[in-house]
Amino acid sequence: MGRFRLIDWMDNAPAPARASAVPALVRSYVHGDLTPEAREMMEAALTLIADDPSPDVRRALAEALSIHETAPRHLIVALSQDLPAIAEPIFRRSPCLIDSELTAAVALGTPSIVKAVASRPWISFEVADAIAAEGDREAVLAMLANPGADLDGEAFAAIADRLGADGEIREALFARRDLPLAVRQSLISALGEKLGRFLVGRAWIAPKRAGVVLREACDKATVFLAGSAEEAELSALVEHLRSTGQLTTALLIRSMCEGHIRFLEAALARLSGLPATRVYALLMDGRAGALRALFTRAGLPERSHAAFLAALEVWRELDYDGREGDKPRFGRRMVERILTRYQEFAPGEVDDLLAMLRRLAAESARTAAREILESRREGRSRAA
Repeated sequence: MGRFRLIDWMDNAPAPARASAVPALVRSYVHGDLTPEAREMMEAALTLIADDPSPDVRRALAEALSIHETAPRHLIVALSQDLPAIAEPIFRRSPCLIDSELTAAVALGTPSIVKAVASRPWISFEVADAIAAEGDREAVLAMLANPGADLDGEAFAAIADRLGADGEIREALFARRDLPLAVRQSLISALGEKLGRFLVGRAWIAPKRAGVVLREACDKATVFLAGSAEEAELSALVEHLRSTGQLTTALLIRSMCEGHIRFLEAALARLSGLPATRVYALLMDGRAGALRALFTRAGLPERSHAAFLAALEVWRELDYDGREGDKPRFGRRMVERILTRYQEFAPGEVDDLLAMLRRLAAESARTAAREILESRREGRSRAA
């Protein structure tokens, strides 16, 4: 079809025929071996299509051009400013758009446009921050499900603050392997508070009892998270806990009862202002007097020093035995010996730390029993 006949045909053909012809025209423009004159005429024809009165034809053009990096710039801009249904393919996948255009679309576009941006094959940190700060739940869900979205800690924290109460958002956040531990912990803490209000509101548990149970459950989850943290993440988690008032003596004692010396090291380094290497050396080999000085400098109450000293003595003595059920058995031995030593340091003293250690001992015994039985069940299943 000659160049003028093509334009005449586009002027007179019905809209469905014009729309069906668009993909072939775009392929010819992008991949065809065209003379400069022919390419100029083909670009003029595509420009006319961008002004076609039929939305279906313009949508077909947007779909066809959106996958090509060499698409004419003026057409991409024109289509991105068209009706949302026409602009969506451009925002969803056109490589011709730059971050400033994408962030502007997030700020000014319709929800469908923002969701399209969130679904792009790759999203930069800048664009992800914009969606985290301003996108609605559908756009945020699309971004969280997108493996090509680069999210930093600020983006995750913004989503958690704005939409963390939404169960589906929360699940999508937890499913991200790059979710920072500090944000993960904040979600767990917020969920615990929500559960506590629900239980107290239904009169299923007394308010003070709910506070103790849920705080200890949150502490247990926090210690579990800390156990798998890299050094940088562990420092960030400690700072988050400190700034939110969750870096408590009870949490640190629990961490020691479970053998997480790295968490105690990071916490004491942050609270005391001493280098982590110095703190670790004291925890490994320091005498009682030097350790008490460290605890005092970190702001730990004097009445808790005996519990930490007992925990460190036991931690230095114990090791994994290498047998089946080793880890839960180690935890149980650890907390039981700490409880015994603490009672020796403070004979007859009845306080909240002693009560907490007794609860931890009972909890570790149940955990060890469950894990050993589960391990044996799995062994029988494999043998069968």
